[in-house]
Amino acid sequence: MVKRKPAQESLREHMLLLREFVRTPFSTATIAPSSRHLAHGMAGAVRLETARTVVELGPGTGALTNELLPRLRQDARFLAVELNPTFAEEWQRQFPERQLELGSVADLRQICQRRQMVDVDCIVSGLPWQSFPEGLQEAGLEAVEGVLGPGGQMVTFGYHVGLCIPSGRRFLRLVEKRFRKVERLKWVWRNLPPAYILRCTR
Repeated sequence: MVKRKPAQESLREHMLLLREFVRTPFSTATIAPSSRHLAHGMAGAVRLETARTVVELGPGTGALTNELLPRLRQDARFLAVELNPTFAEEWQRQFPERQLELGSVADLRQICQRRQMVDVDCIVSGLPWQSFPEGLQEAGLEAVEGVLGPGGQMVTFGYHVGLCIPSGRRFLRLVEKRFRKVERLKWVWRNLPPAYILRCTR
């Protein structure tokens, strides 16, 4: 597991996320970074150690990235895709040697084509799928399915409260239609808000 960030750095990220939530609540959808417990669980849910190509969707302030990078093989290709310019700038400040594309999950196929990344092995998503409107859920999942290679996996998460709202239940129905295997792996109660980890295999 990675070391905890210094308190000052952690506070800076919390304040940045809170500010972006106030500015764009529906696309940010949370007031705190993913906990290290959730990030650790997600990173361990996919075959990162053998993956040749890995895409992180919605890296935000880098909480999940910190868990992913140490697990990657040395020759693996890694790409982050972030829609929010403020988060993208913060992420690039922390990981200046890594590649990031500014864009939407709906454009993932075009982004991967530009980067010549075909048959992606793993997609690790920090996106708030449960808060997306139906059109974006469908377009995003179609794009994810389109870039994953055979047997490729996407790991993502959902909030406990999301299971009680129509868009959250709709998201689960959509992934079950698009992926060969969908597993709800575990609950992470030490996260704000509590979350579950979801692994989808093509």
